[in-house]
Amino acid sequence: MKRIAVATFLLVALGTVIPAQQASAQVSVSVSIGGFYDELSPYGQWVDCSYGECWIPRGVAAGWQPYSNGQWIYTRYGWTWVSNDPWGGNPYHYGTWAFVDRYGWAWVPGTVWAPAWVTWSYSDRYVGWAPMPPTVTFGITGYSGRAVVVNEAQYVFVPTNRFVGTNVTSVRVEPQRNAEIFRQVKPVTRFEVSGGIVRNEAVPVATVQRAMGSKIETREISTANTTPRTLSSGGAGKSQHVAIVAPARDVKAAHASRQGAAPHAAQTEPQRHQQQAKPPQQQAKPQQQQQEQAKAQKQQQARPPQQQEQAKPQQAKPAGEEHGKDQKKDKKDQPGKDEPHG
Repeated sequence: MKRIAVATFLLVALGTVIPAQQASAQVSVSVSIGGFYDELSPYGQWVDCSYGECWIPRGVAAGWQPYSNGQWIYTRYGWTWVSNDPWGGNPYHYGTWAFVDRYGWAWVPGTVWAPAWVTWSYSDRYVGWAPMPPTVTFGITGYSGRAVVVNEAQYVFVPTNRFVGTNVTSVRVEPQRNAEIFRQVKPVTRFEVSGGIVRNEAVPVATVQRAMGSKIETREISTANTTPRTLSSGGAGKSQHVAIVAPARDVKAAHASRQGAAPHAAQTEPQRHQQQAKPPQQQAKPQQQQQEQAKAQKQQQARPPQQQEQAKPQQAKPAGEEHGKDQKKDKKDQPGKDEPHG
């Protein structure tokens, strides 16, 4: 009897735990994107760009670029970006940025965490970085192949000896010098995956320490106000490939779920009023018309009997006739249907 009871308990437990884990894995993707939508909407607008739904920050300074307002620190997960932007750091740890001609820099959402989604170019004198292209994917063990190189104008460069622990805006090399510096640096792209978490250690720590003349401190990840997440928590555990950005259909669905409630209500409200509205013949007369009729009746009652006979109102015509007459009159007084109004 005890064995039967134990077996029953195990079956019930498995039946409740396994679906819960599956639900958690399925929900994590949509909740993350939906959370980003709620979090970022006050600081910009969501638009449909060439990569699907993208977010455009509002109120940024002229010449602003991603990964330019903040600082780099070194953590156990590698080079980690600490954002000073008012919208926080999530757009630098999830998804990536792309330059869209119509809007400028746009964030393309993703659900896989990294300390920073950038590709590098470095030397003993300069370190530069640029957002990874949205189209890049790599294996679940990481990426250490050919360097991903983007347009030189998309890089941010700083002196190597000022690379760590300094606000980039105060030490950034003038963008006009990018082409000159680009010929002096070595491009490199490397992401490692350890414990299911992406790490970015492409720029050798020894190179930076030599330029700085001091040892680089390993900081706590909490300094960057972010929490590392495994590939599986970002929905990448079921595939052998890791995509930096989420599928466009998932982002669109999350966007619609957040945006759909209010617009849907706004659209259905007029429809509801139209359904409830009565035909013109059955509608109650406006309050102003009722007041005018009551006033006329009082005036009629105050007149002598003979005047009352003369002032009897004519028999009211059906509402449809009056309505038709008014329409003819309106057509006569109003400009033609296709004529522009001045």
